[in-house]
Parts: sequence; C-alpha cells; structure tokens
Amino acid sequence: MRELSHEILFNRLLPIIESSAAEKDSLDVLELNLASSMDFMNAYIFGLGNGSDFLRDVKTRQHFLDLYQSRKPYVFWPAECLWLLSFLGRFHRILIPQWINAANDALEDWCFQMCNSAKSSSKPDSVTKTTPSTTPVVYNQLFQSLLSSSTSALEHQTTIASEVLDQGGAGHETSGIALTYYMHELSQRPDLQSAIRSECLTLSPPIHYPSSSTPCLPSPRALDALPVLHATLMETLRLHAPIPGPQPRVTPSTPTSLANSPPLPSGVRVSANAHSLHRNPDVFPNPEEWRPQRWLEGSKANRDEMMRWFWAFGSGGRMCIGSNFAMQRTLCSSFPQFLFFFQLTLSAEMKFVVAAVYSNYTTHIVDDAGIEQQDAYTAMPRGKKLLLSFQRVVAEN
Repeated sequence: MRELSHEILFNRLLPIIESSAAEKDSLDVLELNLASSMDFMNAYIFGLGNGSDFLRDVKTRQHFLDLYQSRKPYVFWPAECLWLLSFLGRFHRILIPQWINAANDALEDWCFQMCNSAKSSSKPDSVTKTTPSTTPVVYNQLFQSLLSSSTSALEHQTTIASEVLDQGGAGHETSGIALTYYMHELSQRPDLQSAIRSECLTLSPPIHYPSSSTPCLPSPRALDALPVLHATLMETLRLHAPIPGPQPRVTPSTPTSLANSPPLPSGVRVSANAHSLHRNPDVFPNPEEWRPQRWLEGSKANRDEMMRWFWAFGSGGRMCIGSNFAMQRTLCSSFPQFLFFFQLTLSAEMKFVVAAVYSNYTTHIVDDAGIEQQDAYTAMPRGKKLLLSFQRVVAEN
C-alpha cells in the first residue's frame, strides 16, 4: 500500500498541485480527487503498470469520467424497473438510449483490458519486473479464488472483470466526493488546516514535498492514529456522505418488527439511509453543522453511540467493501476474507491524500458555486466542480 501510495502521491498528484501553486492557478479538485481515487483503486486492483493514470493523462481521464457520469440519469430503470424494460423491449420500445449501452460497453472493455494486462504481468515468464507496488493484489486474489471452479478461463476473466469494475467505479466516486467536501470544509477554516498540518508533521517520516532525499511515507497505522485528521474525516463523511440514498430491503416471510414498529408482513419494501441517520439530533446535536470536535469530545459512550448511527459505509454483509484501507490485515486465501481485506481501501487513501496535501499547502476557495450535494443515491456537488487555489507553506522541522 505504501509503495503504490508513494508513486501516486509523489509522482502524480503532488507535482500537479505544486505546478498550480507556482502558477497561482486554480484546480478543479472534484475532477482531481476522482482521478486520484481511480488511480489508487486501479493500482491496488491491477498493479501500477496495469491500472489507470488519470492524474497525468487528462484526455483519457475526462473521456472515461464523462462516460461514467453520463449513465447516471438512466440507472433508475434497470435498478428499479427491470421488468418494465423487459416488457417494453418485446415491443421494441426503449427507455434507455443506445448510446448508454455504448458507454457501458466502452467501460467494460477498458476494465477487461486492465484485467488482461494484470493476468499477463502475473505469469512466471512475464518480462514485467514484479514489485509490491506493481503486483495486481486484488486481481491475483480473485484469480486464485476461482481456480477450483469448473468454469472456463474466459468465464473466470469475465467474473473477475465484473467484480473489479464495480470496485473501481464505486470506490473512485465515493472517496473522490468525500475528499472534495473535506477540502471544501477545510478551505473555510485556516486554523483547522494549521492543526491538521501540525499533527501530520509529527508523523515519522513527515510527508515533505519536494524532498531533498528519497521520500518515504509513514505507515497507514500512523495516519490512523492522528485524532484531528480522523475526526475531520469522520465529520465530513457524516455530513456529506457520498452515498446518502436509501438502501432498500424486502421484509422476510416471517412478520418482522423494525425499530420498534408493529410486525411488518412479508414482501414490504423498507429502507434506511445515511442522510437521515446522520442527522438524528439526539445523537448528533446541531446535525447540520460540520463540527469535527464532536468526535473528540464527550464520553466513550457518546462516541460509541455516534458510531452506532454512523452509516457512511452501510453495515452488515452488504456494507461498502472499501471502507477501511487504513487497517492492516493479512490477506487470506478465501474469498470472503479477501472481501473483508478489500474493505481497507477508502480511509487510508483519503488520509494519505489529506496528509500529503495539508503538510505542504494551504487551500483556498476560488469558486464553490453549486457545492450543495445532489438529491441522489450518490451525491455529487450540483455544480460538478470545486475550484481551489493552493499555496505552499514553509516546511516545519
């Protein structure tokens, strides 16, 4: 994790920010954060050389992000009314334009190409030099988990591609949105930026850019132990949950009581959503206020209760599997244990980015028009941008 983070931060992200700071220009950090998140996810899935380089390849980045976002207005129909699509299809009536299918095909082909590259680089006779950062960690684990099945090699590859397309798509968008709102909140609070910087400079080693020596990164565990960084991230995920929308379920055959309700008959659709849970005033006083101190103050019982209501990643067997990159676990061979390990993605990625940026720069709002979140399942800023300027700070020893 540290090796691929080192490559993405020091050779891709920070040079872009440094150039912007030197030229006194602004950056659209929504697009930048989506790009860095996709690069992190794909590097971990496929290996650095086989994944994306959206941070430096602007043309490819904009092409694929446009493809991905263009499908959003039409996801309702296959998700909620698949029966209607099938019925109308019999009469050659379509609700989804053909160009949506073309966009899906392009994204799937792109993912399949990265899978093939990961497979080729993992062969014993591959000319690619394998290092921890170039190893396709997720791809290899999925490949090994399918070896005992009787399906064909093509079916194996298709299964893997289907799985990792979901991981890359969901992972880049959620962490990209969260980082954007994090930077927006901190850009309004210079004193909190200073607090984050002071805390990050206690890391061993600190993240200085550029560095006079070969730069190194602290461990994810060290980042996870920084209380102000953790509290500000938690508060951002609470108030600006990237996926605030409902998580529908259908009640089972046995009458079921939910949240002290009367018994509900079978087949009833119910849902909970992070937006509502995170705004319970009994648990989060003044819930519309971005107040990271709430995660630092109060008793352990109060913090435990906040965590019980915290639902940015969902919970249970279908929770987000990219929730905790900061934790370090041993990768095990069974597929369920692998999925638990892959829950370890978003938190460390975001913390590495935050620590790298705010150890070296201050951020300032240039244009935040339309920063309000969309009323949608996945809630991007309505304006689909956030322009910030970056100013270099003098490194402290």
